[in-house]
Amino acid sequence: MSILQVVKGCPIFYELYDEEIMKIVGFCRVLNLEPEDYIFKEGDEGNEIFLILQGAACVKKGDIEIAQLRKGDLFGEMVLLKENIRNADIVATQYTDILVLKYDDIFNFYKKDRKIFSILMLNLSRMLATRLNKAGKKIESLIITQKKAA
Repeated sequence: MSILQVVKGCPIFYELYDEEIMKIVGFCRVLNLEPEDYIFKEGDEGNEIFLILQGAACVKKGDIEIAQLRKGDLFGEMVLLKENIRNADIVATQYTDILVLKYDDIFNFYKKDRKIFSILMLNLSRMLATRLNKAGKKIESLIITQKKAA
């Protein structure tokens, strides 16, 4: 599977044409990781977002695994909202290739191509709204479970 195919499957790139996606990818680099390599640690500062091209990683808070990330998953996107302190550890769980997109490269599209920038920001909003909705449902489920146990 090509980089373009993986990137097209990521929600932040929905509604962009292949040529527009390739404009963005042209500014990126690929990071090759081995199992147990840290992509970043909780508390680190960063200005990149990441997209798993192949392989897998896990999100950890201390010793607790919060989530598994797989091919096509985007993470670190809060940096686009100027939240540059990382909230968890992200660790490769196998040989993993990651596309690295810098904050400045994305925001330079505001000057270069406002259509691309607008679609990226709209899609970011949609992604964050979906995650917030899922988190709300999870919290509601935990509250209900706690009340039943009491």
